Amino acid sequence: MSRTSAHSATLYGGAALAVLLAAWWLATAIPGFIPPRVLPSPWDVVARFGALFAEPFSGATLVGHAAVSLQRWGLGVLAALALGLPLGIALAWLPPLRAVVTPVFELLRYIPPFAWVPIAVLWFGASTTTQALIVFIAAFPACIINTQLAVAQVDTILVRAARTLGAGSMTTLGRVVLPVAAPTIFTGFRIAFSNGWMALVGAELVVGKQGLGFLISQGQVNDSAATILVGMTSIGLLGFLIDAVLQRVQTSALPWKPALVRPLE
Repeated sequence: MSRTSAHSATLYGGAALAVLLAAWWLATAIPGFIPPRVLPSPWDVVARFGALFAEPFSGATLVGHAAVSLQRWGLGVLAALALGLPLGIALAWLPPLRAVVTPVFELLRYIPPFAWVPIAVLWFGASTTTQALIVFIAAFPACIINTQLAVAQVDTILVRAARTLGAGSMTTLGRVVLPVAAPTIFTGFRIAFSNGWMALVGAELVVGKQGLGFLISQGQVNDSAATILVGMTSIGLLGFLIDAVLQRVQTSALPWKPALVRPLE
């Protein structure tokens, strides 16, 4: 995307956000149109943001709840990357292994992450390990699938050329295949991170004792729509920041274009 296109996209996005906020403000400003219990005004939500930053709510401030969520998410996605990246490469590079592992993986990946919550609670209780496990289960398939497809879709001409020049299997993989596949693999990481973040919040709604999902559930218990909206907004902002950082890292670490790999939908 050119600099002009990026600037235009930013302007359009800002305008859309301004329209949304204006509509929200108007809807809550008309007396009797929407009760504050159902939808508080933007100013009430901002005020609640300030209060949650300064005062503990359900055991922690807003920053404390966010830090707990980020810790659980980080543990889960790091485990997913540590296992998904090498396994995805191996499945693409070693057909016999793919024949053994794929049927089991295909069976397990269609089980929704939240279906694992009851058994995870039985195993580990309502702990950080339980929620990190749910994040792992949500993030792992995207890591392994995108890595496998990215490696498998590298142009075979490049592989044959490397081997013709005397490169061994591991040299070809490390110096030819992975650099070409890296941008698509990184896109898989972004999907995995997003999936893990959304799954974490759902797990915290069910079994959390701290965290942004737990903050939302406690807002419901306390009949505070403003608290719920603060939690939701915090989740969205942190997710946006995580993805923005990943895009910046990808641009810096992988400046070449994935021209030799077909983009994944």
